[in-house]
Order: sequence, then C-alpha cells, then structure tokens
Amino acid sequence: MPYASSILSQAGYDFKVLDCQRLKLNKFQTLQAVKKENPDIIFSLMGLPSMQKELDLLKEIKKDIENVLIVGVGTVCKVLSQELLSNKGVDVVLRDEYPYVFNISDFLQALQRSSEFKRINGISYKDCGKIIQKPCTVKGNLRELPSPSYDCIEFDGYESFIDIEGQRYLYVPILGSKGCPYPCIYCPYPVGFGKKPTFRSPEAIVDEIEYLHKNRKINGFLLRMQSFTLNLKHAEGICDEIIRRKLEIAWFCEARVDVITKQLLCKMRRSGCKRIHFGVETGDPELIKIAKPGVCLDDIKKAFRLTKEAGIWAIAHMILGWPDDNMKTVKNTCKFLKELDPDGINWNFLTPYPGTKIREIAQRDSLILTNDWSYYTSHTVVMRTKHLSAEQLYAAEERIIRNLAKQRLLKLVLRPNVHGQKQFKLFWNEVRALIGKILLSKASNI
Repeated sequence: MPYASSILSQAGYDFKVLDCQRLKLNKFQTLQAVKKENPDIIFSLMGLPSMQKELDLLKEIKKDIENVLIVGVGTVCKVLSQELLSNKGVDVVLRDEYPYVFNISDFLQALQRSSEFKRINGISYKDCGKIIQKPCTVKGNLRELPSPSYDCIEFDGYESFIDIEGQRYLYVPILGSKGCPYPCIYCPYPVGFGKKPTFRSPEAIVDEIEYLHKNRKINGFLLRMQSFTLNLKHAEGICDEIIRRKLEIAWFCEARVDVITKQLLCKMRRSGCKRIHFGVETGDPELIKIAKPGVCLDDIKKAFRLTKEAGIWAIAHMILGWPDDNMKTVKNTCKFLKELDPDGINWNFLTPYPGTKIREIAQRDSLILTNDWSYYTSHTVVMRTKHLSAEQLYAAEERIIRNLAKQRLLKLVLRPNVHGQKQFKLFWNEVRALIGKILLSKASNI
C-alpha cells in the first residue's frame, strides 16, 4: 500500500485506500464504503484462501457501480490469472511480483489513452470471451521504488508481536529485499517475490523505519525479507544504520539457519532485534535434505544455540505432511524439537500452493485432498502423505504439541529462577494458542 500510494500521489491521481481487514468491515459495509467513493478503478489485493469471497464481493461491486474497472493484484494473479478472469468480478490482473506496483504507472497511463492498456506487458485480460496473457517483462529492482507514502494509511488495528520479556509491540512490515534463490520445493516465496534477489539500500530501509518511529509513534517492525541473512553485508548495514541513529525500536525477521554468524547476531541484538523466525520444517535427518537442500540438523542446532546466546528469541517454523512423512519421521521430529528446545514453535501442514514444485509432486502422486483454496491456510490438511491420512496428521500434530508442552512445563517448574514469572506467562499463552490451533484444525477438518 505505501508504495502504490507514493506512485499514485506522484502521478497526481485522486485515490483512497480502503483496508477492509483492518477496519473489520463485513460484506455489506464494504459495499457501502465503495459505493460512497464511486471509483473509476479498483485495485484489489487478492489472497488465496480468501479469493472466492473476494471475487463474490467484487461481482457485487460491479453490479452496483456501472463501468467500474476492477484490477486484481497479488501473487495469485501470477499463477491463477485464468481462474480470476473466468469470474465476472475481475477485468484485468497485473502479474508482476511483490510489492505488485512495478507496472502500475504504465498501466494507468495506457488506460488514459483508451484501450491502449492492452499493449502493456505483464497483464492478463479478457477480450471477446478469450483470456489474453501478455508476456512479462522482467522488473522488480527495489532501488527503483519511490519512497513509500503513509499519508493515507492508519495504523490502528494492525498486528503485534511480543518479545522474550513479554513486551508487546504494534508492528509495521518494512520491505528490505525481495527474491529467494533457494530451491525449497514447498515455498511460495519464489513465486510471489521472484528468484532473483534485489535489495533496498540500508539507508532507505532505516529512513522508512525512522519516519514511522518518530512521526507515527511505531516502535515495532517486521523486516520483510525472505531471509534477512541472505546478504550478510546488507544485513549488517541495516543494523549499523539503526545503531548509528540510536533508534529505540524492536524488530523481528525471518532467516535461514545456515547463513547466520555470531557477529551478525550481536549487531542484530544491539539494533533492537527481538526474535528470529527460522524455517526448521522437520526434525528427520532424511526429510531435511528434501525440505531444505544444503541444510542439516546440526546447522539448525548451531543457529538456535547462537541465537539464544545472543539473547534473541528463536522461533522454529515446522511443517508436517511431507510426501514421505510416516510415524517414524514424525517421532524423529518430536525428538529433535525436544533437543532443540526452541523458544516458540509455529506449526503448519504442508500446503501445495499453486506454482510450487510440491504441488506438481502432490498432483503426480495423487496426494491432494481438495482444490478448494479456502482451505489453503497451512492450518488445515489439504494433502495426505504416502503413509499418513489427514486424520493421522492431525493426531500427530496434537501428540507432538502435548509432548512438547509437558517438557516445557516441567522445565519451568524445575528451573523457575531461570525463566521467571514472565516466561511462565509466555508459556501458558503459547499453550493456549496451540490448543486453539488444534481445535481450529479439527473444526476445519475436510
């Protein structure tokens, strides 16, 4: 939103940002808000699980507002353009990469010249019942992006995170880089962000942070990069710039376990990094070779040890449901997590997102249980394994969570002075969240 706002402002367009999710608007309220503005063009950011509901809403808008042009943007537009355009709610989709604004100016300028927008590359549209796919031109250098504009964006109602001390921070995502060159077969990042890494300068990133901190009173930030440590020099540059400007902020990021150093962790901690989310995925020594090529379990242990020593909260992102997952690999994962003892765990089921290699494998081996995108949240089993059914995967997740919760509770009881009251409170919050996740998974069991 801030980059699109900047581009539209510089070009002199009259526009308004309507964040229905933040405002918690229902369908009727959204329709009323859009009708009140009576726009000529609507750019709608599409999400995969919510796509059908969004399409239904956009169809209603087109009924109420004559001649409105609706343009879809987002990762799903790259991989599901035909499905989107087969629906009467979308007229055009832009198929560029995150942050989805690289050809927005070209499109709008061409639109002002009547139907010349059809000559723009990187778009899809319907013409006389036929879907036209214009070839993509490689764009996406983040250094070409204008400075983001937050004039039309309110920050109440956005997400927050807590640190290891229990302090909660409202946070804003800051785009630092895009592009992921790693060959992880399950990951949608290369689909949405591209494979070629491109970076904003550390100065531009911290300029944005400093503006939001001083002018909008934002203290928490997510450095939005597929891996903060992809370029160590760039990562250190960001930390150095935050430290030099003496910004009292809290931030977190995602990182690969095999690209982490003690020196960088020290700078991250000094600059306000409170937590790092690592993609662990599995604790089985054979599955990890498939899940994260080039990574072994010892790399994971080392990264978590160094992160904890630096005083940063280490979060493990886990995935159950690999094609070759069985009861043995599940037990190995549970055993490994007990040894790893992460500060927090984010549980997911393997989801064959459109455009990923795992979807090709799942289709080939007839593992997919549903193509209803509303279930593709990573919290619902949408594909079985060669050895485990959906019911067995739900049971395996619940069993691992219970075992780890027992271990964590025992540790807190036996070592109360180490963890303290705040850690005990954080533990119970984590257990409550995990129980809620189990119940949610059962409720949405397909």
